[in-house]
Amino acid sequence: MKTNQIKKAIVSVSNKNYLDILAEYFINFKIEVLSTGGTSEFLRNYSSKIKVIDISDFTKFNEILDGRVKSLHPFIHSGILAKKDCTKHQKELQKLGVTNIDLVVVNLYPFEKISNNSKVSEEDCIENIDIGGPTLIRGAAKNFENVTVLSDPDQYKGFLDEINKCGNSTSKSFRRNCAKIAFENIAYYDSKISSWFNKDKKTFSAFKGAIPIKQISQLRYGENPHQKAAVFEYSRNKFKKISGKDLSYNNICDVEIAIELAEQFKESSCVILKHGNPCGVALHQKQDEAYSKALKCDKVSAFGGIVAFNKTVSLKTAKKINNIFTEVVIAPQFSNEAKKLLFQKQNLILLEFRQSRTETPYHIKSTRNFLLIQEKDNENIKLQDLIIKTKKKPNDKLVEDMIFAFTVSKYLNSNAIVLANNLSTVGIGVGQTNRLDAAKQAINRKKLNFKKVKSVMASDGFFPFPDIVKLCSNNNVVGIIQPGGSKNDEIVVNTADKFKIPLIFTGKRHFKH
Repeated sequence: MKTNQIKKAIVSVSNKNYLDILAEYFINFKIEVLSTGGTSEFLRNYSSKIKVIDISDFTKFNEILDGRVKSLHPFIHSGILAKKDCTKHQKELQKLGVTNIDLVVVNLYPFEKISNNSKVSEEDCIENIDIGGPTLIRGAAKNFENVTVLSDPDQYKGFLDEINKCGNSTSKSFRRNCAKIAFENIAYYDSKISSWFNKDKKTFSAFKGAIPIKQISQLRYGENPHQKAAVFEYSRNKFKKISGKDLSYNNICDVEIAIELAEQFKESSCVILKHGNPCGVALHQKQDEAYSKALKCDKVSAFGGIVAFNKTVSLKTAKKINNIFTEVVIAPQFSNEAKKLLFQKQNLILLEFRQSRTETPYHIKSTRNFLLIQEKDNENIKLQDLIIKTKKKPNDKLVEDMIFAFTVSKYLNSNAIVLANNLSTVGIGVGQTNRLDAAKQAINRKKLNFKKVKSVMASDGFFPFPDIVKLCSNNNVVGIIQPGGSKNDEIVVNTADKFKIPLIFTGKRHFKH
């Protein structure tokens, strides 16, 4: 096993976490340390026993351009990139009076932290784009056969374990793994910069190999127990677990949809979701009433589902949730009384989320051969977007229910139909291979719990034929909202006129697969 004896290191870090444990290593093994600025000051203050040499003294070239150029020097990079077993390389170093650098400890300017602060100027963001650091890390990672690179403070303890095991040396397998981590860190860093430059653009140049994702943790398993899975972060809109068992892959998929739908409304909302599809959605001034209305739409499907709210969960709501088996409850906050009650169920997952200030810009999906990226469907229908197509006009109450139902349809797998009454779903048809079957499914669902209730119907896509309008006329549907755009639109409108059902076009469809 080829090992790498360490005599000289270059250390330049913005994040000085755990640097003290490396300082002890430098003392114990008499390592010569090349360093810069705040890092050299830290090491000198830690102990006079550490042999610290400023990079400018080593290169005989002072920092210039306000510190923008300091480590970018042939004496530094030749010491990092030279092959130790190459006679030609070693003779060149000897001629220059340069020795090999065996250990590179570098982490980068905190661009992500700085750029996430909306109060920071563009100039400050740009000044926090590291140039020398990534160059040092890349050079050391490329030459992992000869150099150990530590690009994250969390690596220091493992490095010291390796040192103690190998006698101030590192194995090739260890160095190779450090190189892998280094290139991952550089790729993520560059992707955050690319994303920042593209933050105001709506072009696909933002997706050119520069999507910033970072692994948060391994998951218990994927969609099924035999599938391994992990969760990665690429958006600033986060949630945190305050109680319950670990989240599963399916939990996370469902939670994301439920949160987003709940946030579409200003009034207190409740979304109950199962297997990627809402099975009950309602609005009401009293949150517990919103929950009861949403639950009534499909209580069977709600069993073991996800429940999302856009307001702080009250004790009254918590008491109702407590009466049925629920997998996850997510809200901006939970009242202290609600927490006390819901914490008693050890497996019930409670999540708090930070409400979105900005929309997620893109949606990512993978197939067997491709990674598909599209702009997120952030289109919301407003009153001024509606086009009334029939002679009979809907009243304000019907229009309000129509917009509500159409908003819900956006979060259902297509073909999707939503029936609503009084800002609550009363029937949902989802994932059917034709729209007529989706409509029949929604109507059958309504008949189970709301036999004589009148409702509006929303469709995520246009009606290709007038058959759904005829179905509506026999099932207490008193208003229809759909995108329009079929070659049979005129026939559909004439049929709605015949049955005196107000029909609205939105001009926008919401297919979701």
